[in-house]
Amino acid sequence: MTSRLSAAIPIVFLLTAWTADSLFCEDAPLMNIVSDESRILVKRGGKVILAYNKLPTEEAAKHEPFYTRSGYIHPVYSPSGKEVTGDYAEDHKHQHGLFFAWTKTSFEGRKPEFWNQKLEAGSVSYARTLKSVSGREKCQFFVEHLWEDRTAPEGPKPVLKETWKVTAHDAGEDRFVFDIESSQWLIGQNPLTIEKYHYGGMAIRGNDQWLALKEKEEVPPGFMLSSEGLDRLQGNHSRPNWVAMYGPVDDGAAGIAVLSDPRNFRSPQWVRLHPTKPYFVWAPMVEEPFQVTAGVPCVSRYRYVVFDGEVNVKEIEGEWSRYERSTSNTQP
Repeated sequence: MTSRLSAAIPIVFLLTAWTADSLFCEDAPLMNIVSDESRILVKRGGKVILAYNKLPTEEAAKHEPFYTRSGYIHPVYSPSGKEVTGDYAEDHKHQHGLFFAWTKTSFEGRKPEFWNQKLEAGSVSYARTLKSVSGREKCQFFVEHLWEDRTAPEGPKPVLKETWKVTAHDAGEDRFVFDIESSQWLIGQNPLTIEKYHYGGMAIRGNDQWLALKEKEEVPPGFMLSSEGLDRLQGNHSRPNWVAMYGPVDDGAAGIAVLSDPRNFRSPQWVRLHPTKPYFVWAPMVEEPFQVTAGVPCVSRYRYVVFDGEVNVKEIEGEWSRYERSTSNTQP
């Protein structure tokens, strides 16, 4: 896998050699990356912020093989240690924490799909770690994903090389803040068309405790709220600056807000808010298609704010203002 991927297109980031042992130390900085063969942990002091899965988790073995996935983030934790993401949910086993997947696509006359894994028409997987850096105010890791067309007649064909830059910031003890930047590069010369469709892109699956049980509940126990003050029904396919998802978790409450970078393609992007299930996705193809072409990366950037309790709109708006200012003087 790695050899095909590496030969297809120049590496965007310098490869830095790290070993698991070098990342475990008594005098670790506040914002710390800890890695082993199966996952990458992002920590603030002694608290884990998130886990990135380089290999399929133990949960994957409990489900049909075609639902197996690597190259995504789960769990994401609140400052008190509550999980705000879900994985392999019975209703949508193909939704995995924080994951990126295009739905309806066209490539070389075929129709690969990277979202609905049951179709076995496309796959996204972890390829390798490029770099990781710990520090006082922030920490980062860079990983590479391989997107393959599984409808090709001669077997899986590489389509995209994707890099994720994940950056966690020291935002104090009452919330966790981190960014994901995805850069997708076409492998080869034939474009990938992202067709017009009502969902697909950078997605989040929330805690299953926010899922409505049809036989018991008419309203989901979890909530969504957009920057425009809209709920999951009113806000579907709107174009907000941010969306928060929150609700009861274990013996308390927690949530996560996702902020879409103003530099993103077709910003402000449309968002698909599911009417009953705890997931939403930023979907730039809602009204018209687009293409990923040779030599031009498709770059997507998002900030995540994780909190305990109910959503505090004033605090999220403050984070949005800081995020917007931080991007205003940088190039797309």
